Amino acid sequence: MLLNGTDIRAYQPGERTNKIGFILQEPFLFSGTVRDNILYGNEQYAHYSNEQLEEVIKSANLQNLLAIFENGLDTIIISGGDSISLGQKQLIAFMRALLRNPDLLILDEATANIDTITEQILEEILNRLPEKTTRVIIAHRLNTIQNAE
Repeated sequence: MLLNGTDIRAYQPGERTNKIGFILQEPFLFSGTVRDNILYGNEQYAHYSNEQLEEVIKSANLQNLLAIFENGLDTIIISGGDSISLGQKQLIAFMRALLRNPDLLILDEATANIDTITEQILEEILNRLPEKTTRVIIAHRLNTIQNAE
């Protein structure tokens, strides 16, 4: 399998991880905060203050997703994410994946537990991704894939 014309096995594991983002129907979250979970595995922003990270989130058009959480980046997540809804878990996974600015983004039923209004917001965000980002969308909802090739 090639990614950007290079055999995917030729990339170092960390480099490959940064090039591929995925959002699952039931994402796994860790104990900590929304911030901890969206930055998991992403060293690029680890040293940023909350204010700096909020600017990055805004520049990625993800501020509407963050606003859903009562305490923003400081919202507490209990192990496995049992303290928030499944839809909120998917939003955290969405922010985690997009902040990596991946070359390949895989969405596996990534909007299954999200209301249609939030799904429209996500679609607008996906439409603003750089052209270099290949999106693979797996979904049962017809409106999720209606603009797919």
